[in-house]
Amino acid sequence: MIVQHFLKWKDSANVARRTAAASALARAYLTSDLDLDDRVAAEAALTLLLDDPSPKVRFALAEALASSVHAPAQIVTALVHDQIDIASIVIARSPVVRDGDLIERARSSPEALQCVIAGRAEVSQPLALALTRHGSAASAIVLIANANARLCRQCRMFIVERHGSDASVRGALLDCPDLEADLRYRLMKAAGRALADSPFLRGLAGSETADHLISESEQKAVCALLATVDASASDALVDTMRDHGDLTTVLLVRAACRGQIDFLASVLSDLAEVPLQRVTSILVNERSNQLRALLTNAGLADSIQPVLVHAVGLWRDVAVGRTVAGVQEVTRRIIERIETEGEARRSAANDDIVGVLRSIHLDAMRDNARAHARDLAAA
Repeated sequence: MIVQHFLKWKDSANVARRTAAASALARAYLTSDLDLDDRVAAEAALTLLLDDPSPKVRFALAEALASSVHAPAQIVTALVHDQIDIASIVIARSPVVRDGDLIERARSSPEALQCVIAGRAEVSQPLALALTRHGSAASAIVLIANANARLCRQCRMFIVERHGSDASVRGALLDCPDLEADLRYRLMKAAGRALADSPFLRGLAGSETADHLISESEQKAVCALLATVDASASDALVDTMRDHGDLTTVLLVRAACRGQIDFLASVLSDLAEVPLQRVTSILVNERSNQLRALLTNAGLADSIQPVLVHAVGLWRDVAVGRTVAGVQEVTRRIIERIETEGEARRSAANDDIVGVLRSIHLDAMRDNARAHARDLAAA
């Protein structure tokens, strides 16, 4: 009877009174012990309020129902598709909202509402996939920061592909400790492209110098990335780098000199089409002839092979305890051997290799000096 009275009264009431009545009716529905007939009537009245021309009334309805598990699903779902400020309330709070409604909303919503969806208390994998496929860069950042969002590898791949050029997105992804190495590499490439397109850098250093600086920085960044990658992640990284055309000779020399033998093994396995287990066996055991044959099968030039052979041998000695050395010392020894062996056959190729090795050696010296300075400062 009370509900019937309400339905007659609401048509003549002003907005403020209808707003208060909508809130009171919704709360009564959730908290009062209504009999079946009154509950059905109350639900019908609440449903009718969805058509109220004033957003204030619908806003009050959303506020009252949003946090309850007992809210009528058909009413909450309708509010999901209302205007942004009303939809945001139920999307952010309601445990009644289903993934299907949110996935549909994510595909066509403005950025502000996508951010609300991405920040929900729980974001399922299907919903995360919909957001990463159709959402904005801002919603991707919110999603990455949401500890309760189930971000699978495919989700992260979509984010990298669609928003990798956005520095804020790159920063958010790189803060993820479990981000896959190949995706980190893709982000590094995106950062390099953004830097290459910078008019400031090209105006300051000139196009040729800028390209050289970016290329060298990328190689150093890859080597730093390799230091964090275990053997199980090397294959995916190698595949990605091959697709980008970045498995260069200089990179292999840098990796070998820095002791990143797992990566070297993955590259040689890929280039020579030899099982990784077999390649690892050749590198671990002292089989110089087999290693030379492997390098030849991988298509590496004769001028490069001595560097890789010496690097593998020296790091093998370090691994078994025959010698104690780091990148600086290993690179120095390789330079000495290459220069000694090359005295009888001077060539431009050898000079180029020695130049690369000296660059690696000097980088290692600077890294060691910085580390020593930090230790002194800490002490």
